[in-house]
Amino acid sequence: MDWSRAHRTHIQLRYSDTDMMGHINNAAYAQFLETARILYMQSLLPEPQGSALPVVLARLDLNYRREVHLGQQVEVELLTGAVGRSSWQYLFRILADGQLAADGLSVQVHLDPLTRRGAPLPGPLREALEAQLPLVAGGPHG
Repeated sequence: MDWSRAHRTHIQLRYSDTDMMGHINNAAYAQFLETARILYMQSLLPEPQGSALPVVLARLDLNYRREVHLGQQVEVELLTGAVGRSSWQYLFRILADGQLAADGLSVQVHLDPLTRRGAPLPGPLREALEAQLPLVAGGPHG
C-alpha cells in the first residue's frame, strides 16, 4: 500500500489515555481514529458540509501491533479504500515515533436523517472520496 497520499493527523496524547499497564489504552485508539476521520472529511469538503453530514460508523477493524506510551509522537494516516452506494471505507495506520502501532479499516455510512437508513452518497462527497482513491497502474485512475 502506498501511504504517500495519506491524510495525516497528529494526535496529542494525554495522561488520561493511559491505563494501569502504563501504555495507551485500547479504547483511546478509536478516539484517535474518530479525530482523524473528522479532520479528513473537513479537508475534503468545505464547511459546513464537511462536519454536518449525517454519517455513522458501521464497522471498525483495528489491529494492535505494538504498545504506545505517553510521550511518543503519534500520527494517524488515513486513505480512502473503497466507495459504495451509501458507504465508503477508510484504511488507516497509527504510527508512534514513526513505527506501526496499529492498522485496520473502517466503514462509514451516509444516512437519510428522516429514515435513519443508508442513503446514496451526495455528489460532492462521492466526487471528493473517489478523487482520493489509490492510483492503480493500468486501471481507470492510473
